[in-house]
Order: sequence, then structure tokens, then C-alpha cells
Amino acid sequence: MSEGYVKFWGTRGSNPTPDNNKIKYGGDTSCVEVRTYENDAIILDMGTGIRNLGKQILNDPEYPKTLHIFLSHYHWDHIMGFLSFAPLFNENYTINIYGKNNNTSIDTLPDILLKSDFWPVNIDMIGAKLFFKSFNEDFITLNNTKVSFAVHGHPNGANSYKIENNNSSIVYTTDCEHPVGSLNPNVVAISKDADILIHDAHFTIKDLVDHKGWGHSSWKQAVDVAIQSKTKKLVLFHHSPDYSDEQVSEIEKNAKQKFPNTISAYQGLSIDF
Repeated sequence: MSEGYVKFWGTRGSNPTPDNNKIKYGGDTSCVEVRTYENDAIILDMGTGIRNLGKQILNDPEYPKTLHIFLSHYHWDHIMGFLSFAPLFNENYTINIYGKNNNTSIDTLPDILLKSDFWPVNIDMIGAKLFFKSFNEDFITLNNTKVSFAVHGHPNGANSYKIENNNSSIVYTTDCEHPVGSLNPNVVAISKDADILIHDAHFTIKDLVDHKGWGHSSWKQAVDVAIQSKTKKLVLFHHSPDYSDEQVSEIEKNAKQKFPNTISAYQGLSIDF
């Protein structure tokens, strides 16, 4: 590949929303694909958006057969697409799933995700070589790609990820609640000079006030992080399932007034880097 790209397969937060007034930005939950120019495949979260990504992977003979999935945390809207991910049932693929949560070990995820009482799939039906890996170091390397993390505020904990490749960097910060009246310094630090910052913008400024402790940011906080970290491009993400397309567009409009190089993520959006 001559260059890498970031593609959005699920942009909605909390739960899928197939409503008629949520078509423009999409109703699938969090899933972002990162392909490096060396053709490494990195997937950020496995919400319901991962289902369509899986179909695309199987239909592309040049897609790498080793897939790296990084989980921001283990809440349902970020893992509920797992058993709809077609490569999982194909023996030609190796799937590495990385996570770090001080309260819940990633080693427990297979027992949760593959409990046939809740979904009629068990480990014997998995065709891919599947590995769950704890993110124990400050960073890991995948060929020439560096992936690092930072802890941020969310019920039971969550992580931001920074992907650095070919002199470019992408930061993924979703489900992030900043301290009242300030920004999480870990998030600002990991976002420093990012080419692309994907940041939780679940709430309007007004709605954030009424949802303290819910673990999310306002679009204004996302903008403030972008400005303080000297980010080049801001992508608003994890749209509230209660917000219509019109409301998300209004958020984008307001954010652009303060940080012009802003876009609200929509399913199918692809950005080269």
C-alpha cells in the first residue's frame, strides 16, 4: 500500500440505533479500522460495526490474514459485534485481541463472549487462531507500527490508544470522562501533535452537565483536547444514540467554529494518512 488509512465502520455510542433519523452518521456501535502503508491491519473496538468490516475482509484477497484488535474497554457496545465477525470462523486468519483493564482481566473475556447460553457459538466453532493478550507494556510494536496507550476516566476504566506509523499518528479516545473543569492530562499528552484525533463527543455541553459519572465527553471537551494537544484533524466520535443526524450535524457545525479541521465520524468515512 502506498499510504495508510483510517475507516469508520461503527460510530454510535451505547447501543445500536437503526432509526430513520440516524442514517447519515450510522447506527452501528464503535469499530474503527486502521490499515498501515505496510498493510498491517489494526481494529479499534468490536462493536456492531465489525460485522460489515468482517465481510469486507473476507471479500478482499489482499487483506492481511493476521488481525490485531485493540479494545478500549469491555462494555457491551464495544464488544457486542465479536461473534458476528466472519474471519473468526475462518481457519486462514489469526486474530490477536489486546486489552488492558485494571478491574477485569482480558483472560476472562473468552468465557464471557463464548458462553453459549447467551449466543449459540462455542469455542469449538471458532476456525481462526484466536489469542487474547494483556497490554502489559507501555507500548507494543507491530512491524514498524508502534501502539501505545493511556488510561482515562470511565466507569471500570478505559484506555486511549496512539498508533504511530510512517511518521503519522492516530489517537483513539472514546468513552472518556474528563475531570470537572479540566482535561485529563493523560489524554492531552497522548494526543500531542496527532495527525488524527478520534475523540468521544457523546454529549452537548448542556447534556454533559446532567450526565456526570456516565463516562463521556462533550464535543467542546474534544475540541479543547485538540487545541491543547495541537492536533491536526479532529474526528468527533461515539455519537449519542439519542441524537438525530440533524443534532450531530449541529454539533459538528459548532465544533468547526472553534476548531475548523473537525468532522463528525460517519459510517464509511475514510481518511488517508
